Amino acid sequence: MVFDQGVLHRPVGGADVTAEQAKHLAEVARRPNIVAQVIPVSVGAHEGLRGSFVLMDFADAPSIAWQDGALHGLPVEDADGLAALAAIWDTLDSEALPRSASVELIEEVGQTWS
Repeated sequence: MVFDQGVLHRPVGGADVTAEQAKHLAEVARRPNIVAQVIPVSVGAHEGLRGSFVLMDFADAPSIAWQDGALHGLPVEDADGLAALAAIWDTLDSEALPRSASVELIEEVGQTWS
């Protein structure tokens, strides 16, 4: 998962809840089967600000993507749409901090809520 640093600074449920959420996120991000990367605020505007999406590849079925919207999600199955989202993903991945630096940032920001 790749997400914007701004979400770490947005209180949801109050300071105590936000601190616990950051602590949990850091714990989950340390698991070997999960990669969490943060796009730092220093990057400024980036492609991810246009909306969230998930790319899914399957061994025995065609790839598909899912874009979230304000009212409804939208499946993306056409080759052009999938290629465009894959290119956006590559851009976001290149803008994000490495895994260990992302966990450190999550912990650092989480401590500011305590």
